[in-house]
Amino acid sequence: MKVLIVDVDDSFRENLAQRLSRHGLTVTVTDDTKEGRLFACQGQMDAVLVGLSSPRQALLSFLREIRHDCPETEVMLINHSGDVQLSIEAMKHGAFDEVGSPVDLEELLQKLDAISPKGKT
Repeated sequence: MKVLIVDVDDSFRENLAQRLSRHGLTVTVTDDTKEGRLFACQGQMDAVLVGLSSPRQALLSFLREIRHDCPETEVMLINHSGDVQLSIEAMKHGAFDEVGSPVDLEELLQKLDAISPKGKT
């Protein structure tokens, strides 16, 4: 499974990427939503994990673009702040699901497994 992590926190992003890689996932990382859109569509990612720490409009635009440009790619939110309102709004714009931060790796793997093209992560 190919996963993209889009998050502004370098250490969080790298740590999560390492943890997912140890479980056999192919992980790409970026802190930029424009670059993330290119990676998601051109890299044919199965899932995009995006941190809610991005500005509201940038995050919602990113979600709309992913849903439009590469609809087969699922987007999952990483809710660092517990911003329920933004989370609900993001779900309305096409986010598949969310996980809280700190990330429960087993929960995240189960959610990724649900969207995996082969049913396995």
